[in-house]
Amino acid sequence: MKEKKIETKIEVHVCNFGKECSKHGSDELADKLKKWAKEEHKGEIKVVRSGCLGQCDDAIAIACYSEKDRKFLLKVEKDDFKEIKEGLEEALKKL
Repeated sequence: MKEKKIETKIEVHVCNFGKECSKHGSDELADKLKKWAKEEHKGEIKVVRSGCLGQCDDAIAIACYSEKDRKFLLKVEKDDFKEIKEGLEEALKKL
């Protein structure tokens, strides 16, 4: 086994497994967030597709992890991209 320090400040896990997440556009949202993070915050924010987060309830579930905070974003719709992006940028300022 080998350990490696996680270099990013925030990790965003977008559920792409459950029926509800997929039905509400989790693939499209994950792609948009990944593209934005790579273009605007490479090395600071990493977006990954995840399996079921166990929090699905009629929409997309997202888990956000940073050094200071861990939280779920629930009942997310693919059109919430701008709000999520702004929240992540605000979180970066607090780190």
